[in-house]
Amino acid sequence: MALLDHFHPPLADDPPGNSLYTLWAAAAVRWLNGYLPAGEFRAFANVRRDAHVKADVAEYRRLQANGAHEPHSSREGGVAALPTAPPAVTTFPLSATDDVEVQIAESRHHMTIAGVIEFIGPANKKELDERRAFEAKCASYLHRGIGVVIVDIVTNRHANPHNELMQALGGPPSTLLANAPTYVAGYGPVSRDGRMQSDVWCYPTLLGSPIPTVPLVLRRGPMVMLELEETYLEAIADSGL
Repeated sequence: MALLDHFHPPLADDPPGNSLYTLWAAAAVRWLNGYLPAGEFRAFANVRRDAHVKADVAEYRRLQANGAHEPHSSREGGVAALPTAPPAVTTFPLSATDDVEVQIAESRHHMTIAGVIEFIGPANKKELDERRAFEAKCASYLHRGIGVVIVDIVTNRHANPHNELMQALGGPPSTLLANAPTYVAGYGPVSRDGRMQSDVWCYPTLLGSPIPTVPLVLRRGPMVMLELEETYLEAIADSGL
């Protein structure tokens, strides 16, 4: 089986996008944990939809009826008033991204992230601010020496996060994909001659064709030839298609 169009009839929402990406991320985690050296690296899924900040009630004290914080005891036994923030100069919205990613961590270095696979969803290609947030996240990984792979099979939106990332990072024109709405791309940060650089692999992924294998470069670790087609087929089988 080759790449299917999951964003137009007859397969639109069959299975729902959330289900497909979750199954694909799980398949990639199983594949990586069976491939990577045991005890040195471990892959795990990180799936967050409609990402937004939620207040953790453990981080806040209860409010009194009048809106003020309840007083609490000081170390000397007295009652100390909690500080309140002055009025803000202004308020503006912060864009968050949907995250469907597989993270590979170095077990030997206290689970430090070594590589990331990003599965692009429709929300990541929707609005400019959402695309910029995704771009900033990927750029942050690369600047920290963490290898990244982007998998984009979204056909109902035409923005190209790979091209936008390359333009933001100053990549040469040879890294840009023309007329390729679906693709896979890998980025391998490496230090050469005292300078941090990134190798780039980008391959169009055509509907009806196998998904290319792409390098995943792990920080302080090996380079993995990521078998995306194998894990995609597993996700398709698990979804009942």
